[in-house]
Amino acid sequence: MPQILRRTLLAAPLALAAGMPAGGAWSAPVDRWRTYEQRLRAGLSDPAEGDFDDDFEATLLELNNLIRARPGLPPLAGDRGLTLAARAHAADMARTGLFDHATAEGFTPAARVGLLARDLVGAPGENIAMRLNAAGAVSPDQIMNQWRDSPGHRANLLASGFTHVGYGVLRQGRRVIAVGAYSEVAARLERPAPLRVASADEIAASLSRASPTIRQFSVSEPGGEVLTTTYVEGRPPSVLPAGAWQLRPHLSSGEHRYQVAWGPVFFLG
Repeated sequence: MPQILRRTLLAAPLALAAGMPAGGAWSAPVDRWRTYEQRLRAGLSDPAEGDFDDDFEATLLELNNLIRARPGLPPLAGDRGLTLAARAHAADMARTGLFDHATAEGFTPAARVGLLARDLVGAPGENIAMRLNAAGAVSPDQIMNQWRDSPGHRANLLASGFTHVGYGVLRQGRRVIAVGAYSEVAARLERPAPLRVASADEIAASLSRASPTIRQFSVSEPGGEVLTTTYVEGRPPSVLPAGAWQLRPHLSSGEHRYQVAWGPVFFLG
């Protein structure tokens, strides 16, 4: 099944800026997240008993855009960070044997995109598929048809809000594990956000060079919905406890209205 992470629309930026007291902020243990990030990168460099298939991935993008063209939707653009997130999850599912959007530890698509697509601000979603043919190799058409014929997966293929995608395809003999990592790319950082930071000032500096400009942001526990304000332009940043956090940039959607998007995960302290 697909998983689309919902964006939150806030009509009261002052309430958002008030945030949660720093002492009550809920951070995630850095060691747990560092271990997962290292596991994902290990899978990218040495996938379990298989190889990533560049041509298969490129064909999935072509097929997806053909499906989107029929109702007049704009094509999806390929994204390197999303491709890394998709490949890493394909390799991780092969290693663990758990075929799901969430790992046994509870890491979700937002975690993978936040860890590996480090210049991206948006709302992520994911499709997954695994196929083993009785005879012959698995083809891109077969994977895309599985998704197209499933209402939930098809919703991701045709989501009007998504602008970018990365496909990860791991071939293990006659078995294929495929992942599509989708996102609405609402903003881009000038360069990838640092994974490890000494203070929230480093994150504010990274976001200040985003396009479009991001002047304020909150953070949450990675994948969480509870927000803690750390920076509003023109005010000193609040003290943020050490831990693993996910950037939640505020994107203007009208006068006194903001979308709270998803950004990179970072480790503080």
